[in-house]
Amino acid sequence: MEFVLDPHDAARLQRSKLLVRAPGTRPRYRAIRLAWHDTPHRDLRADGLVLEERPGLWRLERLTPGNNTWLPGQAPPEIARGRVPADLGHATRDTLVPVASFDGRQATSVQQTHAGPVTMELLRGVVGARTIARLTLDGGDAAVRDLAQALAAAFDLSVPRCSLAAEVIALTDGVLPPPRRLGAPDPFGDATVAAAFAHAMGHLTDVLLHFAPLVAAGDSDTEPVHQMRVAVRRARSAIAVFRHGLACPDVAAANRDLKALGAVLGPARDWDVFVTETLPDVTAAFPDDVKLRRLAKAAQTQRAACRTALRDWLLSPAFRHLGVGLAWLCASDSWHATLSAEEQVASAMEPAAFAAHVLHRRWRKVATAGKSIKTLDIPALHNLRLRAKRARYAIEIFLPIDNAKAGRRLIRRLSSLQEQLGTLNDGAVAAGMLDALGGPNGRHGYAVGLVLGFLAASASTVRPRILRAWEKLQRTSRFWA
Repeated sequence: MEFVLDPHDAARLQRSKLLVRAPGTRPRYRAIRLAWHDTPHRDLRADGLVLEERPGLWRLERLTPGNNTWLPGQAPPEIARGRVPADLGHATRDTLVPVASFDGRQATSVQQTHAGPVTMELLRGVVGARTIARLTLDGGDAAVRDLAQALAAAFDLSVPRCSLAAEVIALTDGVLPPPRRLGAPDPFGDATVAAAFAHAMGHLTDVLLHFAPLVAAGDSDTEPVHQMRVAVRRARSAIAVFRHGLACPDVAAANRDLKALGAVLGPARDWDVFVTETLPDVTAAFPDDVKLRRLAKAAQTQRAACRTALRDWLLSPAFRHLGVGLAWLCASDSWHATLSAEEQVASAMEPAAFAAHVLHRRWRKVATAGKSIKTLDIPALHNLRLRAKRARYAIEIFLPIDNAKAGRRLIRRLSSLQEQLGTLNDGAVAAGMLDALGGPNGRHGYAVGLVLGFLAASASTVRPRILRAWEKLQRTSRFWA
């Protein structure tokens, strides 16, 4: 596994008492010079590729995953290699120009751990005025994980959000590295249930790693927090989807860590919505109300406090441990041995057969929750929203490559129903948040009453839209049926 390491920590890492050099071994040091090339119009980058040059060796490697499963923390997939660019075939027909370079030193040592030896490579170099460091650990599954988690507790060491090539090229161009993955997992084409799980969790881990630095940097944009929260929910839903075939202590531990992240993301996202969406709608209806402006100021204070708590969590060892644990879970297969015999059979199944059972069960729960929808009260409609969301997340995971169009139509209609139901839920969430600001009988009682009245009036108009969304959903075909 490869990790990014704070350059200041890299200078003191090798003196750490956490490292115990294997008997009879000595560190080795060598200079490293890398250069990356592309066509003048960056045609390789457009295809998610880049050409790496080392002394006596050229490699065509992936810059972004594309449609391939390239798990977090793993080395970039190599497409081809040769002594000269002409050996690499069609990708180098056009003129090549250098786009970035890296000069550094690599220290290689063998560390002894309780779970076995681990080869450690520490690479440090300079790109422009910026020093960067990468650490690679190679060994048995348990040994790599244990050493990585120990180092993550003591140093600013984390799973990288992009490859070394992508980082260096972005620094050279003065831009942010491109995201490896965004949104929901890509349609699956995996051979087994275990591979489908790794693909989905790897995708969602990439999403978390991409947005975390933006949130931790104090970006006021609400979208990074929103996307992180959705990624956490999707990842926990994936664990629930696969629990009948991949239930073990390591998966349960990942779920607990994701739940802990969700617990700090949730309030931050709720206050974002309240301050940037709910309150502006109310203040537009009462633009001159001084008491409403005071309530908005108090809400901003609450939002800032939740953002600070989230930022502190993302900069703590807890988030680094989460990233290491998720990346290890995706790439490792040693934890599969802890599965029961029945689960091992299920993990080796073809995903389509496993998906049909899972999706049928989740769809049935949606249908049951929506029965007599015209007479359902708000708590029952909230339960329907949760069922629809869980069904949508499961469909996203098992969206087949060969029938993606039908699956995406179903996802859109589930999303539409969920959005309409969410209007009612937003009102319930806002009521709880208003209690935190003093409630109807507190300091901001008058303004709270205005907001609650506005939300109640808005909710009264949403039921016809819910019924229309439900009827369209009922008419939508299901690809697994």
